[in-house]
Amino acid sequence: MKSQKHGFTIIEVVLVLGIAGLIFMMAFIALPSLWASERDADRKATVMEFISSLKTYQTNNSRGALPVLNGNGPDVFTLSDARSSSTSSDWRDFIKNYVSADFSEPSGKDITFYVANCLGPSGGNLNVTAPCAYSTDFASVNANSFPGTGINYTLYVAIGAVCDGDQAVKSSSSRDVAAVYVLERSGRYCYGT
Repeated sequence: MKSQKHGFTIIEVVLVLGIAGLIFMMAFIALPSLWASERDADRKATVMEFISSLKTYQTNNSRGALPVLNGNGPDVFTLSDARSSSTSSDWRDFIKNYVSADFSEPSGKDITFYVANCLGPSGGNLNVTAPCAYSTDFASVNANSFPGTGINYTLYVAIGAVCDGDQAVKSSSSRDVAAVYVLERSGRYCYGT
């Protein structure tokens, strides 16, 4: 009988290593994208949680009243600022009493709230369905952003606005509120009452 050699040829080894390398390369390319999508899903859930808290506030207050905004705004503050605030019936008070203590960015950073009435670029009134002026000016509000992504940890709250796609637009009711948040991968997310 002939004795058979056991083992792999060099071509078989190279082929297996090449396939394994290709699988690892595909995983390293796909994972960051998957993680960014997961963080964006968390951001969307955060915006929906905020609006849900606002609806609860409106239910608990007479005739669906909104928290008070001094002037047209903006009122810019963080969750930490709101928790230490001693004011009552304004947006900081609403955040302190209705928004959960762990309300934060998926990265763990504090979210900045930017609350303002839906107005035009020069502060003037808008026609119904006109875009709120600040809803597209994300970069100038908060410089604390993900490098190169446009994420700036700011939840833009437009009073008297509804969502039209990914932006806040003027509504016919001053009790409507639209919340807009910049996403890491796919533009902005708008969700409203």
